[in-house]
Amino acid sequence: MIVAPAFKTFRVLAIAALASAPVIAAAPAPQDIVNARMAGMKKMGGAMKAIGEQLKSGTPDKAVVTAAAQTLAATAKAQGKLFPANTRPAAGLKTGALPAIWTDRKTFDADMANLVAASTKLASVAGTGDTATIGAQMKAVGATCGACHRQFRAED
Repeated sequence: MIVAPAFKTFRVLAIAALASAPVIAAAPAPQDIVNARMAGMKKMGGAMKAIGEQLKSGTPDKAVVTAAAQTLAATAKAQGKLFPANTRPAAGLKTGALPAIWTDRKTFDADMANLVAASTKLASVAGTGDTATIGAQMKAVGATCGACHRQFRAED
């Protein structure tokens, strides 16, 4: 069979186009998203604990406090995106999130914004070594966590 040169060129271009097309990844399963947000919450709790322990020591290590505060702030920024509609409480889905997150999204989003602001401020004061300022900001972060948990998290 004789193949015209133009057809060969077309076949090569078509194969190249397919090979270079972006791969469309499957959307993560709802439980995987829930697991990611729970891991993020535990990570933030661990960072808060690390800072608290440093403050209680009387001579906090600025590097430890700063690293933990930066972890807290970065994780807080990502958490709000981990509550899509398909992760609301449903049969077979293990989550401590309450339906109020999705029925009162405006309040939930405001609480998440408060967490980001408070944790970002903590990250900015963490390296000062001023235990009073760091402690006060830790209380502010804790208050934002508590306010959100009271409204939007099921009791363990």
